[in-house]
Amino acid sequence: MNKKLALLIGILAFFAMNVTAQDYKYGVYVGIGFNNMKISNDMYYDDSQPFTTMTIIGIDTTYSVKYTPIDEVKVDPSTSFSFGGFYEMPVSEKLGLQLHLLYNQYGYTMTGKVDQPVTGTEFSEEYDYKGTLKISNLSASVLLKYYIPTYNLSIEAGVTPSYCIRMTKDVERGVLHKSLNYKKDEYNPLNVCGTIGATYYFLDNFMLSLKANLGLLNVLKVKNPYYPLDEQGHEQDIQYTYSDTKSTTNSVYITAGYRF
Repeated sequence: MNKKLALLIGILAFFAMNVTAQDYKYGVYVGIGFNNMKISNDMYYDDSQPFTTMTIIGIDTTYSVKYTPIDEVKVDPSTSFSFGGFYEMPVSEKLGLQLHLLYNQYGYTMTGKVDQPVTGTEFSEEYDYKGTLKISNLSASVLLKYYIPTYNLSIEAGVTPSYCIRMTKDVERGVLHKSLNYKKDEYNPLNVCGTIGATYYFLDNFMLSLKANLGLLNVLKVKNPYYPLDEQGHEQDIQYTYSDTKSTTNSVYITAGYRF
């Protein structure tokens, strides 16, 4: 997969180096995105508040820390505003190259039920859970365009590398409302999407575009809490390990733009 992506980017870059600067166009656009994240069920947990469990085996007692699992899970897609700019360079009468710089957000809203253990007892309380994940993203698309002048259309395909600049989650669980800011080691900041789309040109400089991005890399990581022990066996401050999990994103964008 990485070799194929590198080859595609190299071909598009070759076209870019053989374009005369006098034919270029540039512009800006705004639009709306519909985003759907595919996540594995090992992400179905409430990471806003870890709790300690106790296990007694014979005369030995062990403690571990974990997150509350979420039951009856429903994951809804997100809708977001996007904006950016582009640089368009014809290669021939029918072919062109377009470079995009785009800011957008994506994520999901997860709802369900959690059974929160009551500290010091064998009982638990059930709460409604809602977690809204928001990922702020900066993307740079490299698209090969095929022009259909008769219909004022172009068909596009290429790759969209992106970088996550911020990830947050708002959690509502019963009366608890908590906001989480994820650190860089808690997710994979780099992503690559395959992109296809079409653009309709009208009134000389105006354009409407429809593009679809298919995520190729996992974005999220499973967050595993634990308490490290010192040489005397005493618990230290809570620490975390992270492991990759299935979490790709698919998006559709509808944008309106203007070419200068």
